[in-house]
Amino acid sequence: MRGRRTDGLGRLFGTRVRLLRLLAGGGTLSTGLLVGVQVVRAVVPTARALSVGHLVAVFGRGQLDWPVFAAAALVAGLFLIDQWVWLALAAVRPLVVRRIDGGLRAGLRTLAVNLPGLDRLESREFQDRAARAVDVGTGFGRERSPGTAAVGQLELVFRMVSAVGATVLLATFSVPLAVGLLAVSLLIRRTLRRQWLGIIDVLDADTIGQRRNYYVSEQAVYGAAKDVRLFGLSDWFAGRMRATTMRTYGPVWRRQLAVLRRQWWIVLFSVGAAVATMAVPAAAVFAGSLDPAQMITYVLAGFGIMEIGRMGEEAFDIEYGLRGVEATDELAAEYRTTRRSGSPTTVTPRRPADEPGGAPPTIRFEEVVFRYPGATRPVLDGLTLTLRPGETVAVVGENGVGKTTFVKLLGGLYRPDSGRITVDGVDLATLDPMAWRQRLAVLFQDFVRYPASLRDNVALTAAERVSGRPADDDAVRDALDRAGATTLLADLTDGLDTSLWREGTGGTDLSGGQWQRVALARVLFAVAAGRRVLVLDEPTAHLDVRAEAEFHERVVSRVRDATTLLISHRLSTVRPAGRIILLRAGRVAEDGSHDDLMALGGGYARFFTVQAEAFAARERG
Repeated sequence: MRGRRTDGLGRLFGTRVRLLRLLAGGGTLSTGLLVGVQVVRAVVPTARALSVGHLVAVFGRGQLDWPVFAAAALVAGLFLIDQWVWLALAAVRPLVVRRIDGGLRAGLRTLAVNLPGLDRLESREFQDRAARAVDVGTGFGRERSPGTAAVGQLELVFRMVSAVGATVLLATFSVPLAVGLLAVSLLIRRTLRRQWLGIIDVLDADTIGQRRNYYVSEQAVYGAAKDVRLFGLSDWFAGRMRATTMRTYGPVWRRQLAVLRRQWWIVLFSVGAAVATMAVPAAAVFAGSLDPAQMITYVLAGFGIMEIGRMGEEAFDIEYGLRGVEATDELAAEYRTTRRSGSPTTVTPRRPADEPGGAPPTIRFEEVVFRYPGATRPVLDGLTLTLRPGETVAVVGENGVGKTTFVKLLGGLYRPDSGRITVDGVDLATLDPMAWRQRLAVLFQDFVRYPASLRDNVALTAAERVSGRPADDDAVRDALDRAGATTLLADLTDGLDTSLWREGTGGTDLSGGQWQRVALARVLFAVAAGRRVLVLDEPTAHLDVRAEAEFHERVVSRVRDATTLLISHRLSTVRPAGRIILLRAGRVAEDGSHDDLMALGGGYARFFTVQAEAFAARERG
């Protein structure tokens, strides 16, 4: 029992020291000023008790002379200092908090970016810890922030210093009263901390519910705003919001009520301590062993001791924000562990990839098997194929055969469960993933619509070429022209500086087809900047029939010095490709040109014939 208690105290002390060490990230000047402010706050209560007692003493002499004015000025000065300290604290505290939080979040971003694949990022464990580490939402009115926890711990240290100072002052009158008040106050604080800590445990147990609650509210306001109005879904969303809120926060509220019911004895102890603080000095005054001025000093000192028993805001800052610190430490420790253990979820680069701008590589998939976490069957099951330098290859197949998964494996976003992927004969797992991705230009079907200027929307896909300097506007315009967006550019009043942002004022939103062309321009810009593998996943999904017909002539045929990989359900888009690969059951079922596969009369020929007949029927209609 003693060993467990010692371990618990050691852990508690260690976490508190960990929080105080975070203050170094707040900046030397800012943190130094914060410490100075807290020192003054710790000294003022005891100084005020002494000064008020002195004022009563000199005022009781019945003479209005300079000692009375000096004592009054001292009391007023301490009051003003206390107010100035609060103003200074309100200014410097947020600065230190934001710097600490910014540093930790920057480290977490670096950790996440250095993870080579998406499997770890998409796992529930990583999502839960990351949510606790960077959660800036409120919980019981407090932020889950390592910065607020660190600053709160500093405040608690000096609150304890203030309580000890008040205890020493009161002990000059009565040691039992001083020690008793301090012990009762600490017992109350310990009990309150344990009870409220349990509430935070309940809240942390359902981070998925909190994310679901946020998702429902976000969809109701932004994501599904048109549907809410057109289909009258406001009541439905309100009901879902109430249901998710009650499911997520109902247990927390019930635990909170249970805690409040158990706090009756804390109220009794607090009242008893307050009565003793006033009654013992008063009894000494009636007994003639203490004058009234000293009684005022000791009563104020007693209430100063009792302040440590109050669960101030810093207590919730510490207990709530400490979970963010622990989550950050857990992520960092697990990442370092997996790097040392050689886990497939991390990469220790053994050789760099070639720089952008070289020749297109030869890429080979060798008996690749991949299954998503939790899935019962593999998406890719023995996939073997070779992508030769400079060729245009189309990958087709039914939904769910692994076309997009194939692209994610090519980009190193996931690792094969077995088999391997080689680049010019070198295992992709041994390459620096960031350097390899700088040789790729990938347009996914669910491409991102960046809330930025048109220029940035095009140039961001080759950020390594424009970082630290403006993008080449001529290159951006050329990419837009090749993507068929010249008319779009001409119609925008601010040209490349037009802000593409649908919320707020001053932004311009685009149609689905216009966004598709901007997204195409992104990857064409990246290829022009030196990326040598171009991947287009459903590149004509938002284009009309005429634009789709022009797609190969305008876009694909004009790509030079790059391997082009087309993925599409619309076989008219991929027909001109020099090579077409049909995937079935996670492996290559057919491989050849359009004419070859049509002559074969297999799955591709059936797909193409069905789509052609459907298109002809629409034209006749």
